[in-house]
Amino acid sequence: MAIPIYIAAITASMLAGAIWRYRQRDMMGMAACLLMAGMGAYMLWH
Repeated sequence: MAIPIYIAAITASMLAGAIWRYRQRDMMGMAACLLMAGMGAYMLWH
């Protein structure tokens, strides 16, 4: 089974977004990005 590149790209961008939002002190945005990144990571491994 090949790893879907687009899921990996979305997961990486959500992690980057979470870091950016943390630096901007946007905790709700950071939590949303981390949730989406977590879902992407789950989809990659299952």
